[in-house]
Amino acid sequence: MTHPRAAGAMALKDKNLAYFKKKHPALYQTALQESFSRLTLNIDGDTGKVDLWHNKQSLYQGDAHAFADNEVAAYKENFGPGSSIATILPPRPGAIGFHRFFSKRMHALTDQIPDDADLTQNYTIPDFYPMIVFFGCGLGIHIEKMIRENRILNVVIFEPDPEYFFASLYVTDWESLFREFERKGNKIDILVSSGGVAPPEVSSPALWNLLINYGPSFPLCALFYNHISSEPYNPIVKRIQGDMHFFLNQWGYYDDEINQFNNALHNIGAGVPPMSYNQIDTDMPAVIVGGGPSFDMRVEEIKRHRDKVLLISCGTSVHSIIAAGLMPDIHVEIESHMLTYDHLSKIDQPEFFENTLLVGALQLPPQVFNLFKHGYYFLKDSTALASMFGTEDEIVHRATPTCTNTGVAVATHLKLKSVFLYGMDFGFPEKNQHHSKNSIYFSDKMSDSIKEGVKRNLEKLVETESVHGDPMYTFPMYNTSRMSIEQLTKHRAIYQKTESYACSEGARIANTEYLTPDAVDDFFTTRKDIASTKFLKALKGTPFTQKQMREKINKLGAFLTEISRSFSVCLNSLKSTEPEDVFRVCHTINLNLLQQVFPKYGLTAYFIRGSIWHYLNIGCAHSLSIENKASRDKFITEWKNNFGKFLQDLPAHYDSITSKQYPDSEDPWVRNDIVSNEHLYAE
Repeated sequence: MTHPRAAGAMALKDKNLAYFKKKHPALYQTALQESFSRLTLNIDGDTGKVDLWHNKQSLYQGDAHAFADNEVAAYKENFGPGSSIATILPPRPGAIGFHRFFSKRMHALTDQIPDDADLTQNYTIPDFYPMIVFFGCGLGIHIEKMIRENRILNVVIFEPDPEYFFASLYVTDWESLFREFERKGNKIDILVSSGGVAPPEVSSPALWNLLINYGPSFPLCALFYNHISSEPYNPIVKRIQGDMHFFLNQWGYYDDEINQFNNALHNIGAGVPPMSYNQIDTDMPAVIVGGGPSFDMRVEEIKRHRDKVLLISCGTSVHSIIAAGLMPDIHVEIESHMLTYDHLSKIDQPEFFENTLLVGALQLPPQVFNLFKHGYYFLKDSTALASMFGTEDEIVHRATPTCTNTGVAVATHLKLKSVFLYGMDFGFPEKNQHHSKNSIYFSDKMSDSIKEGVKRNLEKLVETESVHGDPMYTFPMYNTSRMSIEQLTKHRAIYQKTESYACSEGARIANTEYLTPDAVDDFFTTRKDIASTKFLKALKGTPFTQKQMREKINKLGAFLTEISRSFSVCLNSLKSTEPEDVFRVCHTINLNLLQQVFPKYGLTAYFIRGSIWHYLNIGCAHSLSIENKASRDKFITEWKNNFGKFLQDLPAHYDSITSKQYPDSEDPWVRNDIVSNEHLYAE
């Protein structure tokens, strides 16, 4: 006969499974695949005390509830109301560049930040928790205790070992906890590995992709709760904390989105076709060239095998390629800034523009496509343009942050079986050897903007490891670029079963095989010349018509009108300037964005998401940074009015930009660069 306590535990498990089957099917499937193997759950029939054993070790010293009481008390002692946490700097006057439609409103708002605001990255934890990330679900007792005894807006539970989640089903009433928490308008997510214990290199990106939906609570006020002080979680926490600032810089905002959209409409209106990839020869080897200094060392092997490869230049690397006497088959570009046109227009080789195919992001300045006889656009991921003008199969993933990433992303998208990476150093042995000597970075044609960028980068050098195991210097952006390419090479190796060869003398690139010049020669010894012309023609897709384009414009306009009204209703519900009220209103707006806007409109929501998050971040950050109530009342009131006016004016501004006939050679937005002509972009 089953003991009543055991029967109760099994009944609770069934209750939890029924809930997860309906509300969280993926978690349900994970639980179904689990059983007790390394863990043993003990429930004392007399006292009801619960313990969990890992192999032969008790995790809770015989009483999981008492353990949770002590652990929660210790956590609140360190991270309770009044304690200090350090995360990210609050927005401050002058922190946002330019003075355009959105950014000038940001300037007007941040100029109102009072002198008594604390503009450091240290915040005092208020009497509620904006967000807690629980590392380790254990039996769930500590999580339930924290949630029931404290006011928490957002909860994320991270468990890379699904057996612990399986054990918790017998002890914690997850259904009641989830339902009660969400009934209050809060948000709770649980991320559990499936198919066995996930190592940090797998689980960390999955957690990151979940956390980035929680703006502004993440990264502003996310607290981490490490259950049982588990050592394996420490590097994951450290990595997340290190990436917070990078994440903040990736939000984007409306000014950039509308500028890129305007460029895209000019290109579509001019009849630029999309890149297609049906019926292409994927066996064709591709040499992809970045602007690293080792290109000069190894260019001769490219010359020896030029007729056997598809040669792809990336951004400014084309200057080095042409200087070496080569001409690329494909040239890729990603940036919507006029600097793209600036560097290309300095090329005095008509053959390049006549014979090389431009594969550029749809949002390139239209002048760039106009330079080339043949040009096709591609759609990069995480943009409204991708949702509006393409299908999932047509979207190129991980094409940023640099043109080098674009080259590898395009080759991966086309499923080319063999790619050879040249000039992709992502590091340099000497501080003055950051690019090829024949690149624009060492010529008298280098613009002041590029010079300033190089100067800023040289002030932030970090060390990395070379392909030969030696120390090297690198820029933070290069490091980010390399890590993004490593995700592509991993995808190529695991999912496409294609090869990626590193032929650069810079930083080590994971998931690639390093080839010496002799090894490259051996590879191509028996290869035949390729038919690149046929390949390039096969990449041409079908352009949009003017009617189709106008339908897309109108649809986005209707979207902006709808969400402006919806967010305004949320914003106007703010009745107090107390931090919890500000956070809750911002939390509600973000929930609307995640649960209503994205499911309905998909990637189109990226058009406005960054701007919304910037406003939410400013409101929440300064509800904490300004402790004086009178000063806070004044600023939060100004924030609410500024935010509301932005939402009110947004649809009309969009219509004023997109009502023109595309293409329009007189459009000042494509005739002048933003930096020199900010007044053209203000209203």
